[in-house]
Parts: sequence; C-alpha cells; structure tokens
Amino acid sequence: MTVVALHTQALVLPEAATYLDLLGRSLHAARLSNAFPERRPLQHSLETLAESLRLGLHGELYVDSRAGLPNLASLTRALTDKSVARESLARMGDRAALEARAGEAEVFARLAAKHGYYEKLQDRELAPVDHQRVLLRRHDPASGTAAFRIELTKLDASGVYVRLQIELTQVSSLWRRKVIDLDKDGETAAASEAFRAMVYRCADLDAEALFMRLHGAEGVSVERVQRGVIGPVLFAVPIGSGVQVARTAEAGDDALGREWHAWSVGAGAAEHERPELLAAFATDSAALDIRDERSNDPISPLLRDRLRDQEQARYRALRERYPFKVFKDRKFVATPGLKAVAHATCAAAGTKNMIYDLQYR
Repeated sequence: MTVVALHTQALVLPEAATYLDLLGRSLHAARLSNAFPERRPLQHSLETLAESLRLGLHGELYVDSRAGLPNLASLTRALTDKSVARESLARMGDRAALEARAGEAEVFARLAAKHGYYEKLQDRELAPVDHQRVLLRRHDPASGTAAFRIELTKLDASGVYVRLQIELTQVSSLWRRKVIDLDKDGETAAASEAFRAMVYRCADLDAEALFMRLHGAEGVSVERVQRGVIGPVLFAVPIGSGVQVARTAEAGDDALGREWHAWSVGAGAAEHERPELLAAFATDSAALDIRDERSNDPISPLLRDRLRDQEQARYRALRERYPFKVFKDRKFVATPGLKAVAHATCAAAGTKNMIYDLQYR
C-alpha cells in the first residue's frame, strides 16, 4: 500500500483483489434496504475494477484513505471504460479472430482478453458517482399542490457512498420561484438548477440539519429527509508473504476509529496472515412521522447531545419551528478478527447494533 495523494492510497494485486472481494461480500452480508445506494451496481463496479486489474488494464486501485472505499478516480475509471466499450469493440473486431491469432503474438491474447472485458461491461449497470432525479408522488391541479421525492446518489467528499432521499410538497400559490417544475401534462418533474445545486451542496449534512435547511425554502414543506451511508470501511490485508499489512490509512477520530487504532497496535499488530475488514452502514432520518427521537448510532449521537450549554436554548427554539423527529441507526459487517472492534464501539456508546459475520475464504 502506498499513499499517493491527499486522502488517497493505492493497492496493487494481489492485495487489491483480496480487498475488493471482502468489500463486495460485505455489501451482500449487510442486507441493505432501499434507504442505501443500490447494492448491485456498486458490486458490479467492484467486479469491474477487479477484472481490469487482473487483465492488466490498470495497475493500481485507488482507495480513499479516510473512508476505506474506492475513490472517485477508481469509480470514474470503471464508468469511463463502460462509456467507450461499444466503440472499442467495434474497433477491435471479432473476438474469435483475435483468439485465433493468440499464438502469433502476445498482443493478440491481450486484445482478446480486453475484448471479453468490454463485452461484459457494455451491458453492466455500474454505480454512479453523482446521480439525482425527481419523482412525482402525487399532484392535485385544483389546489396547485404537488408532492415529490428527490433522490441523490453520490460519492461524498468525505469518501463515503451516500443515498439521500427527500420527500416534500410545494404549493403553487406560495411560489415566487418554483423549486420543482412539472411538465404541461403534470407527469414529469425536474428540480430547478438552484434547488438541485442546494441539495447537492448540502448532501453531506446530517438529516436533521438538511431538513431545517430545506424547510425554509419558499413554498416548500418537507416531510422526510433520509440518508443511507455506506462507509467507513476499515481493512487490513497482508502484503506478499505477510510481513507487512495494508490498512485503512486515515481512520476517523471517532469511537470506531479509536477502537480501530487500539486494535491495530494491539491484537491487529500481530495479525499478518488473514485479511480483515469491517464495514459500517448508517441510516439517518428526520421526518414528521417518526414517533421517538433517538440515536442508535454509536459514532453519531443526536445533535442536541453534542451542543454546548450556551447553544441549547437557540437549538430548542429552532426545533420548535419544525415538528419533526430524528432517528439514527448503524449496522456493521465484520470478519471474525474485527468483530471485537464493532462490539467495543457499540458498548462504549451504549447502543445495540446488528453486527453481521463476514467469513474468511
């Protein structure tokens, strides 16, 4: 493992393949609901990255050293390969002809393998790094009321992978500027550029802060803000003969990060043979229909529990204007060697969280 740029570490084969296999299996083990980014496209992206490394099309896998996930450059690389797949196949010609000439020169064998890579890739759905859409939930032309759901899936600036869903209603009589436009048939919706930009800029806020930010928009009533977050991921993969270990380089300074650092210099320091991985999956919701406000997330307490005394009065006054409640939760997937880190993190916060097993191969 090499730290090659700000918040970026590089993995090469065979360690990169081991890491991608563990990460892909952790997504399946996590039993992700539709609150999270879609699992299959992300798994397809991981498989594509692994195959491109195996075929020698790319030499390194770039991982965000804070979040432990493939970074923007890696995920974009897979999307770029897909975008040129059809054109490349047309230029390369028939695969059987390339395979028939494999004995003449090594280049034909490589081209045949690359042809197979593009064939698989052209119809494969990959994880987007930035995708936003607006869905119409209901529309009452008589009252000028329309309800929408905004969905944003993106690789966050912090390196985690996020799905943000916002349910809101707008009333045309209150508009001076529409935040969402309907077509003339009232069937297709699109957010204004200004509103799209605000959602995008604020996507890294927690659900509570984002709810209050959006609820203040003119003519808009927010009903629910929900975030599903994949990451951070902590990993330790033996290098070569196992004398060294590639690890998540910049784990956060939170309860999970502190337990990870304690493991790394304790039990983990002596582990040079088995790969280990711990992945976290968080949900964070602010909504009108949540009955009890609480956080079951050991590394993200409620905002009210993080404020200083002098900030509490202002916070209470602000919350009285918005009748929503907040619920946070987090679950983990861990190999046997890192389950103790997940358990210790939850015990320190007094939370009870799902911890799914990720078995060694």
